[in-house]
Amino acid sequence: MFTVLSDAAVKALFDAFTAEDVSYMSAVLREAFRAYSRDNEAEHQPHRAAVTRPNGQTSLFMPATTPNGLSVKIVGVPPPRSADAGASGPPSALRCVLTICDAEGRGVGVINAEAFTAFRTSLGSILLYQRRRRTARIVAFGAGKQALWHLRLALLLRGGDIESITVVNRSKRRADDMITQLKGMGGGSPDADHVQFTVMEADPEATAETPGLQDAVVGADVIFCTTPSRVELFPAEWLTSEEGRAKKRYIAAIGSYKLDMKEIPPAFLRAMTETDLGGLLVVDSREACYLEAGEIVEAEVPAERIMEIGQIVHAQEAGDQRVAETLSQKLEDGLVVYKSVGVGIMDLALGKALLELAGKHDVGVEVPDF
Repeated sequence: MFTVLSDAAVKALFDAFTAEDVSYMSAVLREAFRAYSRDNEAEHQPHRAAVTRPNGQTSLFMPATTPNGLSVKIVGVPPPRSADAGASGPPSALRCVLTICDAEGRGVGVINAEAFTAFRTSLGSILLYQRRRRTARIVAFGAGKQALWHLRLALLLRGGDIESITVVNRSKRRADDMITQLKGMGGGSPDADHVQFTVMEADPEATAETPGLQDAVVGADVIFCTTPSRVELFPAEWLTSEEGRAKKRYIAAIGSYKLDMKEIPPAFLRAMTETDLGGLLVVDSREACYLEAGEIVEAEVPAERIMEIGQIVHAQEAGDQRVAETLSQKLEDGLVVYKSVGVGIMDLALGKALLELAGKHDVGVEVPDF
């Protein structure tokens, strides 16, 4: 049976998501990452192809294979907007379609992957976020679907531990709209009324001059970076200073996906690897990040200082107990930076899981004899 999940069907499933559903999907993604890093699945994953038209419209083609299936996701990235249009008009959205087949190439389903992509990327960040001991203060750069899903999953899984969320965005109105949407989402999310929300309107080219932003970043337990920025979102000195070093935080950066993009200051990454600042630098794919993560390439981070998240999963589940305990301490209380550019195996694993949930809840359209 071939299943079609429209955008409305995907959102219906997500609106009903509970913490248990997220835990199930997390387990699926952990296993996909483990297989990618430890079972030589990386060898069978073609790198995505990108085509940019003269008007700036970019199309991404992301294939993936596993022993049990294969998939291709097509992503349409809209042309860059001017600063004026970005502040006043509706947000530009990625348009995505995910096609999934079984191991022999027979069609299994097709998913409108716009909301799905935001969810799967955010879930990658949340795998490590769930381990954090302190998550009282969160700062999120951006107010699009990625920021929304990072915050929704954080509230769903750790809502009782969160005291404040600061959203940093070029448009205050858009940030306010996202917060309103976040508070209205279903799926058993804890009541967010106890969380203090703050919006900071910041020019991406001059975030260092935004009143109060330095205090928010330095005081954050968790920082989510979700923008396709071509300039670093904050100065490295904010976190390498004596005051900045005093707090060990978790930083997830998923917005930049080209070599000319960067969210985290490369100088901060160099400090992690070249000074006593230390910390764990974790990626979804080392190879993909060396091809596409501007901040990692500019910082010239050596391969031996980067861990893939699949290696972490393996070490904790099947590795030496002492190594696993040391790693757990760092993940819970140490400085951890997670950088993701997205890999196709995430789409394949989670897409198949979503199709299974759709069948369980009788959501979507089934096409016999496809």
